[in-house]
Amino acid sequence: MNKVEVRLYASLRKYHPSSGDSDAFNLELAAQAKLGDLIAKLKIPRQEIGVLMVNGKWQKETQPLKDGDRVGIFPLIGGG
Repeated sequence: MNKVEVRLYASLRKYHPSSGDSDAFNLELAAQAKLGDLIAKLKIPRQEIGVLMVNGKWQKETQPLKDGDRVGIFPLIGGG
């Protein structure tokens, strides 16, 4: 099992396990889990995600996660 720290930003906070809490939380995942597995576990629709970061670097859903990683998930940002 790997334990990762997760932060959800802006409109994605509604997927926080503690009802929209804005604080970081720890999540345990299987040893071979990837970023996409974490997204699925939190039930975040992929079309709502704009940027995925692991340890401060942009990543794709195929990025393997390891114990102690810090994950940030940001929504799509619109403007005009």
